Amino acid sequence: MNFNSFIGNEKIKQQLAYLAESGRLPHAIIFEGEEGLGKRTLAKELALNLFCTDGENRPCRNCAQCIKVIKDVHPDIYYYSAPDRVRAFSVKKIREIIEDVFVKPNEANYKIYVLGNCQSMSVEAQNAFLKILEEPPEYAVFILCLNNKSTMLETVLSRSVVFSLEAVDYAQGTEYICENNDNVTYEDALKAIEISRGNIGKAINTLNDGELAEYNRIADDIALSLLSDYEYKMLEECTALSKDRDKAVAVLTNMKNIFRDALLYGKTDSISTAAETAKKLSSRLSKESLFRLVNSCEDLIRLTKRNCNNNILITKITCDLRAAIGK
Repeated sequence: MNFNSFIGNEKIKQQLAYLAESGRLPHAIIFEGEEGLGKRTLAKELALNLFCTDGENRPCRNCAQCIKVIKDVHPDIYYYSAPDRVRAFSVKKIREIIEDVFVKPNEANYKIYVLGNCQSMSVEAQNAFLKILEEPPEYAVFILCLNNKSTMLETVLSRSVVFSLEAVDYAQGTEYICENNDNVTYEDALKAIEISRGNIGKAINTLNDGELAEYNRIADDIALSLLSDYEYKMLEECTALSKDRDKAVAVLTNMKNIFRDALLYGKTDSISTAAETAKKLSSRLSKESLFRLVNSCEDLIRLTKRNCNNNILITKITCDLRAAIGK
C-alpha cells in the first residue's frame, strides 16, 4: 500500500497499511487535526488502497475503481462535510447515513463514509451514530474528520481508532507545493509553509489568496518605519495585525528574515523579498542593532504563539523593535 498524494505522518500511514493488510481495519477511524493538514486527502488515499483491483501495486491509480475514486464519482464512497458551527452536523443527517449504510456496496468490498467537520456533531447525533458503531455492517468504514477529538463523546471514541495528524517538515512541504503548483517559486513556497507552520493546506491557500504578498508588504512597511523619525509610524503599520494572530506570526517571521538579510547584506543570498529594504537597513543601522532586531522578532513570535492579547502584542512589537535600535 502507498499514500503518494499524502505526505508526512509516516507512522500513521504505516499503521493504516498494517491494519488494512492484516484484515483488522476498524469500522470507525478518526482523523483529527487542524484545517489544512489533509484529513480528507488521507481518507481518499485509504479508499484508493482499499478499492484498487491491482493485486500487486496498490493503488495503481489506473484501474476503473481507482479512477472513480480519484474523480469523486465512486458509488461506494459517501462524502459529507457539515458547516463548521455548533450542532451543524444534525441527528437527521446521521439517520440518513444509517439508512444508507444497510444498502450493500455497488462495486467494491467496502462502503466508505468520509464525514467532515465532525466537531460540529451534536450530542444527539453522536448518540444516534453510536448505534451503528455498535453493530455496523461488515463492509462499512466510517472516517470521521475533525479538529479535536475532545468534541466527541467517550462512547464514540472508545469504538474508534484515533489518528492525530501533524504538520509536515518545512522542506518536505515546500517540495510538495512546488511539484504540484507550476507558478510557485521555491522561495514563495518555503515562506508560505513557514508562515503556515507546516500546514500544506493553509500554505497553498496563502499563496492562492495573495496573502503572502500582503504579509510581505506589511513586514516591509514596518521594517522601513524604523528609519522614520515619526514616532507613531510603526504603530500605524502594526494596526493591520490587531485582529489576526496568524497574520502577526507571518509578518514577524518575514520581518525577522528582512533583518537577517540586512545583517548579512552582501555576504549571503537573500531569504526575504525585500532586498532594497534590507539594503537601506544595512546602511542605516549598526550590526548590533540588526542582531537585536532578529532576536526581538524571535521573542515576539514565541509570545504571539502563546496567545498574548493582540492589543498588548502590538504595543510590545513597537516598543521592542524601537528599543532594539535605541529609540
